[in-house]
Amino acid sequence: MKKRYVILGAILLMIILGSVIAVTKPVLPVIQLPGEKYPGITLPVLGGLTNTFVATVLTYIIIVVLVLRANARSRTADEVPTGFYNFFEMIIEGAYNFARGIAGEKVRDFFPYFMTFLLLILLANWLELVPGVDSIGIWENLPHLRALEAEEEALAEGRELSEDEVHAIEAEFDAQNIGDLRVPEGSPVGLLIRADGNTAGNSGLLGLEADPEKADWTLVPFLRAPATDLNFTLALALVSMFMVQYFGFKYLGIGYLSKFFTLPISAIAKNPIRALDPAVGLLEFISEISKILSFSFRLLGNIFAGQVLLFVMAFLLPVANVAFFALEFFVGLIQAIVFAMLSLVFMAGAAQSHHGDEEHH
Repeated sequence: MKKRYVILGAILLMIILGSVIAVTKPVLPVIQLPGEKYPGITLPVLGGLTNTFVATVLTYIIIVVLVLRANARSRTADEVPTGFYNFFEMIIEGAYNFARGIAGEKVRDFFPYFMTFLLLILLANWLELVPGVDSIGIWENLPHLRALEAEEEALAEGRELSEDEVHAIEAEFDAQNIGDLRVPEGSPVGLLIRADGNTAGNSGLLGLEADPEKADWTLVPFLRAPATDLNFTLALALVSMFMVQYFGFKYLGIGYLSKFFTLPISAIAKNPIRALDPAVGLLEFISEISKILSFSFRLLGNIFAGQVLLFVMAFLLPVANVAFFALEFFVGLIQAIVFAMLSLVFMAGAAQSHHGDEEHH
């Protein structure tokens, strides 16, 4: 009963802060596809850190904590597990039975990857629903950012900008921002909220009026949902399809290549239709490549679109975001299941012979 009141209270607080109290009404943030780099932070090997990369690392840490928390403690055979461990065990057992129904006896090889994809993508997707994600971050000076981008473009073309040219670019963009929002020194961290009649971040809290389209500063969030970055989804797709090929060779040996490259000259004499086998093999090869693109952009598109939807609804009608949070909760779950299930299906399919009753060892 108490938990129910806590949930209802949290929803009521969200409605009040999002639509009644002006200073906490959300604004429409800058929407961009690549992960944003933290300004002024560079590591020796990794280079600039992005908020999607840090969010991915945080997701891994959460998974490790969950695994350690759910680790079976020493108990007698008669002891019945309770609490979080019992819940986690139920999830794992249900997922294992589901995977066994698809992969059969080979499920022991495939299940670790299936469950890893499921947990990783699920937690990464749900991260966008956590308060503070995408709304708390570091202020970045836009004219300076544009100058750095121009510097990078010049280096890519094989030339280097002088210090005067860099300052000229900064001055040019600074002059365009007539209603600029200036963040005082000592205020590097900001919140993506607005004040009365203002749509330019938390400038109202600083006693400033500003036009969001002509601001000198933008907010780089500390964390952003990993699946809104193509690097994350593409990496998962590559791992998934690599394991598909690995299991194909493991169970079928070199005969697995006959799925793609075959020229059955002797079989053509008996059945001329077999002359189409090389074309079919080529289509199979193209299909394997296209699966990488399909995996990457399906997950990216759904989660990125959900993130933008939450931004826009928070700006237009904050009260409605309660319903859209529930929608994105299920979208994150469904996308994780789809990615993990398709990976499992492809792994199981690669381990099956493609020549009828012919056996491959």
